[in-house]
Amino acid sequence: MTQAAAVIEVKPIEVEIGPPGTDEWRELNGRARAGCMFLSPDWLEPWWKHFGGGRELRTICVREGGKLIGLLPLFAEQIALGGVPARRIAFLGDGDTGCDYLDALAEPGREREVLDHCLAALMNLEWDVCDLDGLWRESFTAGQIAARFPPSHATGGIVRDSRLRYVCPHIPLNGTYDQYLQGLSRRENLKRREKWLFRQPGVFIECARTPQEAVKAAEQFLELHRARWAVEGGSDGLSDARHEAFHRDAAQRLAQTGALRMYTLYAARRPVASVYGVVHGGKFNYYQSGYDPNWASRSVGLVLLAKTVADAFAEGLQEFDFLRGNEGYKGEWARGERWTIQLRLWRGVRGRAARNALAATLFARETFKAALPKETLAALRKMKRALQRR
Repeated sequence: MTQAAAVIEVKPIEVEIGPPGTDEWRELNGRARAGCMFLSPDWLEPWWKHFGGGRELRTICVREGGKLIGLLPLFAEQIALGGVPARRIAFLGDGDTGCDYLDALAEPGREREVLDHCLAALMNLEWDVCDLDGLWRESFTAGQIAARFPPSHATGGIVRDSRLRYVCPHIPLNGTYDQYLQGLSRRENLKRREKWLFRQPGVFIECARTPQEAVKAAEQFLELHRARWAVEGGSDGLSDARHEAFHRDAAQRLAQTGALRMYTLYAARRPVASVYGVVHGGKFNYYQSGYDPNWASRSVGLVLLAKTVADAFAEGLQEFDFLRGNEGYKGEWARGERWTIQLRLWRGVRGRAARNALAATLFARETFKAALPKETLAALRKMKRALQRR
């Protein structure tokens, strides 16, 4: 006797340009190895609402039998690079909101197949420069693009540039919080600060997780963030009213899915420090913080940071990610680091002209900056941020 051969159903692969459904996007982001808070619809849909003006959505969706198995979230815009007009394609989330680990999303185990379809669709879009900023340096996507487009010569009329962008320190949450503290250089100072602070009247910490709690916590965070950066010269992540409106919306969306962790430290029953955190995929993302400068000498930021790390251990998370930035306190707490990169693909005559013009502009700018004293350069940066806020 012979057994009948098994019938294997081959489902068609379809590639489309346009936004996916919110639920299927969120589910894919939860499954994908590259999934992160910055690739979720709860972050990028509010981002598009507030920053999509004058831009065109160019998200690439890969489907198998109608099921979403891949997503490359992109937009297109017309800009000038070095004075040369160019059509630019970039990741959703690109820009001042400070998104790290932007990438393509794919069904686990099908990253190569999905990326092949996404790149094929990308080549059929109209663009002079494809600007992929915020990729994790070790990601599958970064490795594949680097291999397919060597920097030494044009491939298929495309020239690639790449550069390092940001270090992202992190803490692997192994063992217990008490065990972790044994290796912290500021352990004794932290204990003294905590002991003094929690003896003061009206000192307590709240963590907003629900949409209702997020309303008040977000406003307190924004106020403390403004106060902090008014002293320090401006923030890359929250620079104006549009950014603040985006974060109000994003905090609500994140709270609705249970991802928000917005901490507030009170002293004399008034907010003096805040941390804007998001949990995704077993990771605590330490996005931004703020504090009352009048309480800076009491290390309220340090005490609240310690609370967020302790809670991440208690919650059973695998990692505490400080995200971009080489601030000194991150280096003291972190036990590892990642780097993000920017990959640029330049195509056609206009793309190459824009590339050359941008290189000349950047060279002139760096030459000017190198001639300035460090104190003058720092003052100019502070002034620029203040003007941007206004």
